[in-house]
Amino acid sequence: MADETNSPRAPSTGIEVSDMQDYLAIDGDEDVLKSLIEYAEEDARGSIDSSIDIEVYRKLPIFNQAVRTLVDFNYYNRGALSGQQIAYPKSYQYMLNKIRWKVGKING
Repeated sequence: MADETNSPRAPSTGIEVSDMQDYLAIDGDEDVLKSLIEYAEEDARGSIDSSIDIEVYRKLPIFNQAVRTLVDFNYYNRGALSGQQIAYPKSYQYMLNKIRWKVGKING
């Protein structure tokens, strides 16, 4: 049985605003969520390998979960980040490490 968190799947468009609204159980805030999704994707991509097309990452369920995790963290900590002792959730950092390994395996 394949490990779902690391297996490429059918092409995905990544995380959409409606996905995040469902994930966070909220209505509205479309512009805020769109911005946070874009930031989270670029942050994760830049932390792994920004030379790889975003579509490669979006095919990985673990990448999409990392985006959800960072959006969740940033959404609920808006305005309070200056008082945070950690810049990122540990689970996000863990997922980035798994993605680094997986993307290296796919491309190399």
